Amino acid sequence: MEQSNSVTLIRPKWRCVEDNPEENRRLHYSRFVLSPLLLGQAMTIGVSIRRALLSEVQGVCITSVAILNASHEYCSLEGVKESVDEILMNLKQIVFKGSIFKAENASLLVQGPGIVTAKHIHLSSSIAVVDSDQHIATLTKNISFSLELVLEEGNCEKLKEKKQDQNSWFEIYGHIPPVQKINYSVHPLGKFQTRQELLFLEIWTNKSLTPQRALYEASYNLLNLFNEIFPVSTSDNLSNKQLHIDQEEISNNYNDSEELLTVFDASISNLFPSNNNLENEFDRKNLSIDQLKLSPRISNSLKKANIYTISDLLKYNQNDLLKIKNFGKKSVEQVLLALEQHLNLQLD
Repeated sequence: MEQSNSVTLIRPKWRCVEDNPEENRRLHYSRFVLSPLLLGQAMTIGVSIRRALLSEVQGVCITSVAILNASHEYCSLEGVKESVDEILMNLKQIVFKGSIFKAENASLLVQGPGIVTAKHIHLSSSIAVVDSDQHIATLTKNISFSLELVLEEGNCEKLKEKKQDQNSWFEIYGHIPPVQKINYSVHPLGKFQTRQELLFLEIWTNKSLTPQRALYEASYNLLNLFNEIFPVSTSDNLSNKQLHIDQEEISNNYNDSEELLTVFDASISNLFPSNNNLENEFDRKNLSIDQLKLSPRISNSLKKANIYTISDLLKYNQNDLLKIKNFGKKSVEQVLLALEQHLNLQLD
């Protein structure tokens, strides 16, 4: 009997390939890759994760505030440079990190003159402000500036009626979402481009949580959603429906996925614009030489000579390449052919 030459599909894994928490005082950037995936899966996951990141990931925000001596949002306060409306806008910009299970009260009391910032807010030990220098108001006279705040976690549009009916209480809408921006792109994986692919995902958060945490929460919420729609009991045995593919193909593609983690040295947002017109838009010279699909021997020889990107390679002419150790005429010919076929580029 002929032995089956198939194995179970390798389980896809998320990997963080770039993390930059210091990009901005209120911005944390990370880049992830998910592989290996079957054809069509990367786009499905990318669309779902993007929507979940934008709508399901929530944070702590100020939902209402009482301002002493404020009769309405367009009035001015004695000894305060900003109007009440401007103060509300400034409070909306404050980002908190941490978690609360129910609404919490916070307070602020500052004696003027001086600058009032987020560091003056008295908070519980479970939460803190991301940027303590976030401006709230400017006091121009020797007055007492007092705020009472209500903080809630999530998109809290409905506030308690007792707050709405009291004078000097103001609702705050349109809070800054924890996830500020998302980019994703789909790319073929290895030599068998019609069978497998990988997903790159970029996440920017406002530092109320890390991109890693945001990705976890979005994924967790998606799983819970599908579990509610289609709960699978322990008696449902689906093991006999596992996916199989050719063993040689999965082995080659998995090795290629390891190499592809080094392909994109620049930001995906720069390499792959939103219109997806790759040939005309992205800077090909920033790509890794792995994109040329060279043999491992040639690729390793180039990297030992500190040639990692197409830009590095274009600094060499054919005679220069021949000076590289273990690099002969056939190797040079393969490099020239790969540059022409994959990127329409030539060496001198």
